[in-house]
Amino acid sequence: MRRLVFAALAALPAACSAPDYTPVRDWARTASLAADFPAGRLPPPVSEDVREGALAMREALATYLAALGRMADDGVLPYPENPFVELAPQAGRAGTGGEQPVAALGAVLRRATRQNWRAPQLRGAIGETDPSVQALVQALTAAIGRNADPNEPPVIAAARAQYSAIIVRIGEDHALLRARATDITDEDVVELVRAAEDRLRRAMLALPRPSIPAAGPAP
Repeated sequence: MRRLVFAALAALPAACSAPDYTPVRDWARTASLAADFPAGRLPPPVSEDVREGALAMREALATYLAALGRMADDGVLPYPENPFVELAPQAGRAGTGGEQPVAALGAVLRRATRQNWRAPQLRGAIGETDPSVQALVQALTAAIGRNADPNEPPVIAAARAQYSAIIVRIGEDHALLRARATDITDEDVVELVRAAEDRLRRAMLALPRPSIPAAGPAP
């Protein structure tokens, strides 16, 4: 009995010192919600291809961020096959370079699921996916603004601009996670990540909620 007690006490420091990825989890979940915000459905009215491509990129980004949050929570990912097989060519319809990063992120999610990546693999996952995230952010923001109607209502133009700024911010925050991946659970980095999550949440709540048509205006 005494040996069991000593063994349990010896294990406590290791358990207490386990890395805490809660700030990354919270940021990723907020970022996923922000990417999936209704303003993201704004159609570039003069191009159906650009609209459909932007929607595919938006869905891929939101899905990846949700998966990152699940991994940070030490959860198992549900993608034994590439979840973006159909989204990648659809993203390419926008003509802004979204097909390749969407396909690359889908391939990582498939591998992460099959290799059972969890919280301990989070740092490596962020580093591996960041180039694709940055390329996807660039492609999505280009699609959001491409062919926008200069005569669209101000409330829709404002929602478009604010949503695009949020996507840019997600890319900047993800780059921060990559840059600080090796010390991502240190106190100073935790504060940076929490501040980034707070800024993102405030920006999302500030988005206008216009009545947005499901498709562009009829010609």
